Amino acid sequence: MTNVSIPGSPDSNTELAFPFPSLGGEDLQAYNTLVSTLYRCLHDNTGFQPFFDAFKHHFKALQGGILGLSSNPQRMVYGWTFGYPEGFEEWYINSDLPERDEALTRYRQLPPRQFDSFLRGDTSRTILDILGPESRAWAEQVGMGDSAGMLVTQENGNSVVFMANRHKEFGPYTDNELLQMNLLAPHIENAVALHLKLYETRSDNENLATALNHVKKPLIVFNALGNVAQANDAAHALMQNSGSMSINDSGRLQSTDRQMTRKLQDAITTCTVLSHKGILSSQTVFTSRGQEPIAVCLTPLIADSAENNGVLAELFSFDPSLEPDQERLQTLFHCTPTEAAVAGLLAQGLSASDVAERKQISIHTARQHIKSLLAKNGYRKQTELVSMLVRALA
Repeated sequence: MTNVSIPGSPDSNTELAFPFPSLGGEDLQAYNTLVSTLYRCLHDNTGFQPFFDAFKHHFKALQGGILGLSSNPQRMVYGWTFGYPEGFEEWYINSDLPERDEALTRYRQLPPRQFDSFLRGDTSRTILDILGPESRAWAEQVGMGDSAGMLVTQENGNSVVFMANRHKEFGPYTDNELLQMNLLAPHIENAVALHLKLYETRSDNENLATALNHVKKPLIVFNALGNVAQANDAAHALMQNSGSMSINDSGRLQSTDRQMTRKLQDAITTCTVLSHKGILSSQTVFTSRGQEPIAVCLTPLIADSAENNGVLAELFSFDPSLEPDQERLQTLFHCTPTEAAVAGLLAQGLSASDVAERKQISIHTARQHIKSLLAKNGYRKQTELVSMLVRALA
């Protein structure tokens, strides 16, 4: 038996005992299948979903994924996930939960290529005994019984984590299962590193820049890691005139306001995740500082090859002191004068509560107007409606 100490984990005084790495029979065959499926993900451009499917089946996993995380604060900046209900990733990215997620924090503190689980085969307790209130509420809701994960890579404070939650009906992950995961660990590290390299190098940025500059409106294209692949001359000019946004040395879009930078990055990450799922749902972020306020409309880009997925950003300058064209809104969005007035405020970045306060109506009435606008124009989400309103009034 080889004792492996896991520094920085909640039970850091406990040593993990892993048997000498050896598999036989069905386990060996399953291991070989998982490895071949993992590397095959690099050739057929489907992301990691085939591997997730095989991993989920073999280890009876409930949900999880490969997540890219920033530090200070801890935020999800890109990722591939499986098993979560529709809309969960979008909600999670834009919440504060990543900063307080015990699993992500725990796995980031592990040595690279070393799987750990919360229960480590202990059937005398449950994961609910370990988690904090917010994570416990989610675990109870989905019936989580255990969670296992590893630190894939860590560089310049940013991390990539693999995690897999499990339903309580299957009990905690066993020592044998953790052994198999640890044999997979270096292969996961290799595959993720290769996949990220493909994302960074398989775009012809020179041709992309030429194409974008043929379009006169400000455009930015982000790659699947959320970094700026190209921004056209119109986008650079608008950002310079506004003074509210810029592209930093790491290729990330940032604002002069730290909170606004976070909103931008969360929206870009949301669209990146949606692009992997083939969902064309737009996000809009309004900058509130600078000489010239900017609305940033983000749309997932879905390519024939998964590594070329990304996000398109359209930048619109606007003057919030000017009244929106009510007649144009009524014509384009098939709405009443009252609904057009509400639509005009949404296009300036106001929330439902802001609209209620500005129009001196109840929040219920404001939401009813928004629901009517959604229904009349075939949109499911307010974010999609706002993006179209901004484009219509630009």
